[in-house]
Amino acid sequence: MTTISDGLRQSDRVTLCLPVEASWVTSSGATFKQTAETLLVSRNGGVLRLTEKLAMGQELHLRRQGEGDQWKSTRARVVAEIDQESNGFLYAIHILDPRSDFWEIDFPALHKAEEALARLLMECSFCQRREVAYLNELELKSFESRKCVARLCKHCEAPSIWIESQSELRPIANGTEQPTVEDRVIPRRNRTRVKARVLACIRRRGFQEEIVVCEDLSKGGVSFRSRNQYSEGSRVEVAVPFTPGSGAIFVPIRIVFSQAIPTAGLYRHGAAYVKPPLDA
Repeated sequence: MTTISDGLRQSDRVTLCLPVEASWVTSSGATFKQTAETLLVSRNGGVLRLTEKLAMGQELHLRRQGEGDQWKSTRARVVAEIDQESNGFLYAIHILDPRSDFWEIDFPALHKAEEALARLLMECSFCQRREVAYLNELELKSFESRKCVARLCKHCEAPSIWIESQSELRPIANGTEQPTVEDRVIPRRNRTRVKARVLACIRRRGFQEEIVVCEDLSKGGVSFRSRNQYSEGSRVEVAVPFTPGSGAIFVPIRIVFSQAIPTAGLYRHGAAYVKPPLDA
């Protein structure tokens, strides 16, 4: 299996199922077209599931229905075959025209996540424009209690109510195995922790995803209770807050401590977010 260097990452990667029409011409001149689906999307690429075997470097023409009857199109290139499943092949793709706004999702610059307590894919309740939102303490508390956040929509040019965005397709049960991430750990320093009883999802290679309950969050990490024990020093990925069927944003964390809670049959974990390389 081919892994993708996270050093090229320029935005968050959102776990989101979207239908996409893909067409391409092979080196022999044969033309193919089929409906594919995304597993991940990012500002300049994503992961597609296709039933056909493609060569690395294969150029694709992608189309998807946007708002109303409008169709968005762009050109993309296959950069890696990530995995092969019973129902198709998983390919990492790179969008060749970054100005195409193909996913119709606003991705903030990664450095803006430094002060975020949580990340969500949200949409404006007025215009339905999607955005990767970095939530501060007040916004996180609002989402925890009301499942919505009041924030400015730059497309409506007015304050609006934002809700968590949902996938347009039901996710495949067996999911995908994420590429490994070799990042640098954020230096430990004093951080304000916020008590928040929200769900999170833990993902690690070779194991089924697990939904856990957070005890508190900070800009540097998260504390959660789990049925499974994760060894100290191990790296996994977390999406927090998490709602099944929504567009989840997984980020890497390192388990700092693991403590058994015998009376509950659970384990309490503390984890630190892993910082991407400076050129990400």
